[in-house]
Amino acid sequence: MRWKVVLASLSRLLIVVGLSMIIPLICAIYFDDGSWLAIVYSMVITIGIGIIIYILFPLENTHLRHIEGYLIVTCAWLTVVLFGTLPYLFSGTMNFTDALFETMSGFTTTGASILKDVEAMPEGILMWRSLTQWLGGMGIIVLFVALVARFGPGANKIFNAEAPGPVLEKLTPRISDTAKNLWKFYMIFTLIQIILLAIAGMTFYDAMAHTFATIATGGFSTKNAGVGYYMDNAFIQLIIILFMFLGGTNFALYYLVWKNKTLKVFLDNEEFMLYLKIAIIAAVLVSISLYLNMPEGQGIIPITALFQVVSILTTTGFATVDYDMWPNLARNVMFILLFIGGSLGSTAGGIKIGRFLILIKYTLSELVRSIHPRLVRSLKVNRVLVDDKIVINTFIFFFAYISIVGVSTIVMSTFGLDLESALTSVLACIGVIGPGLGIVGPVMNYADIPVLGKYFLAFLMLVGRLEIFTVFVLFYPKNWT
Repeated sequence: MRWKVVLASLSRLLIVVGLSMIIPLICAIYFDDGSWLAIVYSMVITIGIGIIIYILFPLENTHLRHIEGYLIVTCAWLTVVLFGTLPYLFSGTMNFTDALFETMSGFTTTGASILKDVEAMPEGILMWRSLTQWLGGMGIIVLFVALVARFGPGANKIFNAEAPGPVLEKLTPRISDTAKNLWKFYMIFTLIQIILLAIAGMTFYDAMAHTFATIATGGFSTKNAGVGYYMDNAFIQLIIILFMFLGGTNFALYYLVWKNKTLKVFLDNEEFMLYLKIAIIAAVLVSISLYLNMPEGQGIIPITALFQVVSILTTTGFATVDYDMWPNLARNVMFILLFIGGSLGSTAGGIKIGRFLILIKYTLSELVRSIHPRLVRSLKVNRVLVDDKIVINTFIFFFAYISIVGVSTIVMSTFGLDLESALTSVLACIGVIGPGLGIVGPVMNYADIPVLGKYFLAFLMLVGRLEIFTVFVLFYPKNWT
């Protein structure tokens, strides 16, 4: 194992993370909230250590082994999370356990929080909290690959480890150019949403913070009531619904739309169409359930149902109402959405629509084959033949995901959580969603989870964000030889 290569990679990321703290520093100075010195200390330490490592371990053109790519990605996430805790620690707003949980939740775009009074926090710290989600949304490693192209073919291994999935859409011949294109659209959507939210009535500060959390499908807010603070502003809710949905869509499609100059790209993409259908059907079911059982809220049911469905489906985790108190049908629909997630190649988490598409198609194919054993049918997605290895990988991922959820639910139960709270806290963290049901529901948080439980859930956030194999492959001894 060439640890110098790993350390050389981490140096660039630390410098990028440190420089990004300029944004919360400006907020802290503008609002005079008393946190500016804590952010300065954090910047100096993060950038300083990054520069020292940069000087001691220069990055050289090299061919990475697969295990080195996985190690770089996992170490990078752990490193930025550790340094990301510094603003919380220096400002005295959190202890280390809570700071680690909140930072891991931020960078992995989970949105699970331990804060009981968000509005009591300094503005600069809250901006850093939202910014961690924006940085983690498209992926700090994808950003690294976009900025540094000296790995050559090794960049593919880093990109694949950070953004794993059954199908990697390589938009350009060079993976670094692909990463740059993805980040361009990510930044364009960010700027557009900030402007729209500001026009709709948010302050520029709140517009930035909520945009960082929306397009990254993260879910952090600057308000105790979350987006529910803006329940009387339908325009704001519709903007956030739109950009949550965009964040949960495969970003490769935006590049293809721009390149081919046609929206037909979306209609021809089976994953996107399934994603759209699930959102519509779930929203209709929830609306019907609310209409029949909560007639006093008929006026807000459609937008409320659509908001919550898109929020959970895209693993954003924003909440405008306490859906834990909804009628059984609506509540059960929300529970099922905890398993699904957004599209492959999106900022969303979960099992992902693309994997369900493969599972559904292969299952239907096997049903037909059981009646017509001599029939030969090829599995295709978007008219492209799906390799058997991808099908096998998808089934293995699904089995691993469900198995981890089952075991982790038992683990969380040992900390005194009831079945509903234990199960949904695990689903919400490994699926990087944030709120679950029970004591971790939309109007609750993770503050009362025991210390060991917080560390365990933080680990699940990392496992879910890197889609299981990137982390667990490091625990297999034979991979190191």
